[in-house]
Amino acid sequence: MTTEIEVIDILTDPNHQINLRSAGKQRNLSSQVQNWFTENGWEKEKSSFSIPEMKYYLVKETIPIEIELGHQRLVFPYFFEFLADYSKEQIPAAIMIVTGNPDSFGHNWHCSLQSTKRKIDAIREAFLVPLLLIAINP
Repeated sequence: MTTEIEVIDILTDPNHQINLRSAGKQRNLSSQVQNWFTENGWEKEKSSFSIPEMKYYLVKETIPIEIELGHQRLVFPYFFEFLADYSKEQIPAAIMIVTGNPDSFGHNWHCSLQSTKRKIDAIREAFLVPLLLIAINP
């Protein structure tokens, strides 16, 4: 999957470091990561294919990315958005970027790899979207 390699390359670029001091609000953490992708041709804040009122953080062709570095309860709308587009064959898969170690972001309530996996496992029978779940740390 070329997109997967591109995503990993962007996230592991040594020039891409999350600046926690200048971040201020949680949205700013995600915006920093979002900017790395837009510099590489990804479209930001694009409407969901099936639910125009919802927006993906990033889209390239038909692959959406959601970035959730904030509170762990905020992932549920993303699951719904992915599922709506996947069930209508608008997307072949999705990517979600979360924290690896929430404590490294200064809070233990951040959306983490483990908390997101638990939520996906809880809805596994209904959530059939192929999802690449990636954890990052500052």
